[in-house]
Amino acid sequence: MDLGVTAVMLPELDFEEQIALCAELGLHYYQYRPRIIPEAQRSKPYSNWGNHKFDLTPQIFLREGAVITAQLRKAGLEPWGALPSANIDDPDETLRLHLEGAAKAQARCVRVDPPPCPDKPFNYAELLERMIRRYDIIVRTMARPLGIKIIIETHCRSLVTSPGLAWAICRHFDPRELGVIFDIANFTREGELHPNLAVSVLRDYIDCVHLGGSRRVVDKVDALGCNVVTVQFSAFENSDLHIPTWLNALHAAGVKAPIIIEDFTPDMTGTDRLRRDVAFLNKVIAGTLRPGYRRQALP
Repeated sequence: MDLGVTAVMLPELDFEEQIALCAELGLHYYQYRPRIIPEAQRSKPYSNWGNHKFDLTPQIFLREGAVITAQLRKAGLEPWGALPSANIDDPDETLRLHLEGAAKAQARCVRVDPPPCPDKPFNYAELLERMIRRYDIIVRTMARPLGIKIIIETHCRSLVTSPGLAWAICRHFDPRELGVIFDIANFTREGELHPNLAVSVLRDYIDCVHLGGSRRVVDKVDALGCNVVTVQFSAFENSDLHIPTWLNALHAAGVKAPIIIEDFTPDMTGTDRLRRDVAFLNKVIAGTLRPGYRRQALP
């Protein structure tokens, strides 16, 4: 299993610093973050979802993507996708900007999210049909001519939080043209999910794996005496999901997708998180995927 990192978790490093760190740690893949930093964030400390030292806007990505990827490859890494803030309801010209930037950078795929999940009851069948029609237009008329693949992410609080919900969309497409970011950390938020089942549902559609740690914590008790649970980012070792079991399920299913590290543990720099994570994953991969390894028994 080859390892990579998403630029989202390295906000305090510029591009040269990011790729130097990745090369030092032996990573193979890098995911671009072409986004516009909100003006209100620019004067604030660097943060995963706010201010970034490497200010890669979609416009810069389009203009300089080829040069940036050449620099990435000179360091021994390959691009594995772009993660803009984009969803299917964006105007066509906005989506084309993201796709053309990825094509210039030879980034191979672009994440395009479904619309946000409504917070009140809604007609899911009707919304699903609309999403499939829109993804079909994006794939056929925008992405395919550029040789770019569309990817959707099993993301918390979205319309594709689980493998089954992602499958409802992607099963209508060729997995070479529309795939899934298999975000394991987000499954902590959505309840019990058997690793082999989750992998088997999406198998051929898994484009890459986002790997982070998280755990459910009782934040408070409400007036009725019920626990109010929140999910906190954590080290892989402390995750409620047993990382070796998930990696073994992917390996056993023959999934060749890269493992993209996406660790947002608080009170640590991205550099320190990445160093810790690579050391842990190298140990896990060496032990978990060797012949004769027995997965953790599930309760």
